[in-house]
Amino acid sequence: MILPRKIERVLLIHAPVRLPAETMKVASPPLGAAYLAAAIRDEAEVRIMDAAGESNHQHELDKGFTWYGVPLTEIGRRVTEFKPDLVGITCLFSSVWPVVKEVAREIRRIDSSIVTAAGGTHPSFLAQECLQEPALDLICIGEGEQALREIVRRSRDGRPLNDLDGIAYKEDGRVAVNPRTRWIEDLDTLPFPARDLLPMEVYRKEGVPHSLSISGRAFAPMITSRGCPAHCIYCSSTRFWGSRCRFRSPENVLDEIGELIGKWGIEEIQFEDDNLTADRARAKAIFRGISERGYKIKFNFPNGVALWTLDEELVEIMIEAGCYEMTLAFESGCQEVLSKIVKKPLNLEKAERITRHIHSTGLRTDAFYILGFPGETREQVKETIAFAHRMKTDMAYFFIANPLPGAQMYEIVRERGLLPPGFNFEDLSYSHATFQRGDFAPGELERLAHRAFLHHTFLSFLRRPRVFLRRFFLDLLLKRPRYTLGILVRIWRRNFGGRRSVG
Repeated sequence: MILPRKIERVLLIHAPVRLPAETMKVASPPLGAAYLAAAIRDEAEVRIMDAAGESNHQHELDKGFTWYGVPLTEIGRRVTEFKPDLVGITCLFSSVWPVVKEVAREIRRIDSSIVTAAGGTHPSFLAQECLQEPALDLICIGEGEQALREIVRRSRDGRPLNDLDGIAYKEDGRVAVNPRTRWIEDLDTLPFPARDLLPMEVYRKEGVPHSLSISGRAFAPMITSRGCPAHCIYCSSTRFWGSRCRFRSPENVLDEIGELIGKWGIEEIQFEDDNLTADRARAKAIFRGISERGYKIKFNFPNGVALWTLDEELVEIMIEAGCYEMTLAFESGCQEVLSKIVKKPLNLEKAERITRHIHSTGLRTDAFYILGFPGETREQVKETIAFAHRMKTDMAYFFIANPLPGAQMYEIVRERGLLPPGFNFEDLSYSHATFQRGDFAPGELERLAHRAFLHHTFLSFLRRPRVFLRRFFLDLLLKRPRYTLGILVRIWRRNFGGRRSVG
């Protein structure tokens, strides 16, 4: 395949989001687009459009979903104004894929010669299916910095893309998929994300962090590694990043933190790594370095902390460096489920001990739990809920296990014939069950999860009312009133608004 035009101008679009009624929109600097822009800005003129974060526009879609972000007409206007040769559209979640297709069709309507590409988790694992969309030309599979840079270069030289690693494309009416086989071995060679191309002032005024927490108005996400050594069946991220861990050096990470503070006035970092502490020595070096360099910063871990990697020394170093909250990724409170079904390398006895130590420091704590894994019984689900209450974290979130593209759990439920007729990844929600579970009646898992959340939240308020009130009224309502009210509306919808049909 040879591209029909030279790529001299590139527009990277972080797509508007498509969310179920009970889910809150996040408006946070998109690291993926910013990394891509930084990788190609010396090869082409590049702009970023954060169509999810730049606008509070919303309108209802079918199946109970809502479009959040810049309307399609405004996206079209920006494309017409910039006249890009290539538009790359980010699709992190399967639920956003219908929006990506709409954006690609609008671009094709404006100028059919513009090269359209998509990247992110959903199209990376479903490249063959995604390129059935006539308005899309290319898919970047997995990390896209090297592939996009090479696409730009080959377009100028008139060279074909057929042997390019990690892309899918169309040629002669068929879809060809080149799996990703090569990865960026030294992450320190990547330039820092091109935050100067993002509307950083928007995030300061109305940004919505990934976590249900914020300690100040000026926050930024950051990633210090790619991948995770664990192979939990519910997670596709490990495969996305090459089924192994790659780490930035502590010095490189600390330099970026210094830039965030000095150039952008950032007061809080949200570390988005899948497993930042997988290399405990490196993690300690990073957090000691924050203190030694005199950086005044707060931070948390929205994606969760791998409890099996923590020790008391590391926790203390984190706190000294500015950690104000930890999200503890238990996933299950039943050891048998963790070991035999989830394949998560977590020993609950050790996890309880480190959790007690974390509580003793006064840190705010959240916890993640997933209910209804394939083969999990009602008694095991109830064991998890009881465990969650015993852990006494400030918040606990109870999600429904659902099969994601690229995750082993999808293969398990498909092979067992558990998927319903018309199953569609695009309609997945962490609040609703989408495959058959023999132990549970329809809607039972949802009721268990919703009640567990409400019960835990009520007990949390009774245990630490000051922490609870400070979090929701001082840290959220006063600083992000629209966001906080939206959370309350969605909590109400989730627990009292009835079950949304899916599939």
